[in-house]
Amino acid sequence: MFLIFSLITLLGALSLAFQKNLVVAGLCMVLTFFGVAGLFLLLANPVAAALQVIVYSGAIVVLLLFVIMLLSAHEEEEALKPHPIQRWGSIVAALALAAGAVKVVLGSGLLRSPRPVGVPPPMNLEALGNALFDHHLAAFEIVGLLLLATMIGAVALVKKDL
Repeated sequence: MFLIFSLITLLGALSLAFQKNLVVAGLCMVLTFFGVAGLFLLLANPVAAALQVIVYSGAIVVLLLFVIMLLSAHEEEEALKPHPIQRWGSIVAALALAAGAVKVVLGSGLLRSPRPVGVPPPMNLEALGNALFDHHLAAFEIVGLLLLATMIGAVALVKKDL
């Protein structure tokens, strides 16, 4: 089963990377998210699998496809002539960020500390809901307002004469 879900995830991600149509790319992203949800199920974490399907495959992809469809209502501008300095600058910046990330991971104590002996108790939906709405309610509301502002901004970009 691991091989099947990992192949679904990899095929979805690769097809997403090489897709020219944005709507089809969004649907390939849904395939990738379902593969990751299957991997979560194999790890005996049904809460993470359910959240993967509900949050990512449901809400985020629907939001993404809605914004793509709104913004694709007009013709695209011609691409500017590429500058080689931008390409090399982006490669140098990506390598510097990757080196910094590797340095942070190798410098953290997580790699040197022994693994815990006991297995943490499994997360259930009741504990997740209590943690989300008791301790992280402000962050939950801020994310909702941010998504609302994003949708309003997308509509404002498409409809100039509101």
